[in-house]
Amino acid sequence: MAKKNWGLIILGIVIFAVIVGAGVIGTFGYIVYRQMDVQTSDLASPDEEFAKALAKFEGQVPFIELSAQFGEGAPVVHREQMAGQATPLAGLRVLVWDPHEKKLVRLTLPMWLLRLSGNRGVDLSNHDVPLGANVRLQVTAEEIERHGSGLILDFTSSGRERVLVWAE
Repeated sequence: MAKKNWGLIILGIVIFAVIVGAGVIGTFGYIVYRQMDVQTSDLASPDEEFAKALAKFEGQVPFIELSAQFGEGAPVVHREQMAGQATPLAGLRVLVWDPHEKKLVRLTLPMWLLRLSGNRGVDLSNHDVPLGANVRLQVTAEEIERHGSGLILDFTSSGRERVLVWAE
């Protein structure tokens, strides 16, 4: 009889742990969702939006440079731009243009979310494109903070997709 009670107690603890775990994961997911600001716009041409965003970075070399044919040529990370001390940043701002759908996406990523990856790095490889599968570029949140605010990436593909990333 005692074995039966212990079995029920262990089963109750396991069920309780699963419910609490699901609640913690759900809460964390909701907090992350609320912290990310995503806006989508239908535009004929994004040139004005990109020019406006790039105006404040006149003359700056992007921290990360990729060739127009992503997957061909080695990416260049200008680590010489990094300072000795990390600068506290609020987050990364991202503009993405998809010419096929004529959509401009604005995304704000908080730095605390990037820091959760630890020193594993933010993976910038493109796993969906066969050419991009061979390029693995990882930049850590600490490297971005040591770079400080400014232009991180300005990439235009041969298909006219465009990505602009800057730190604030």
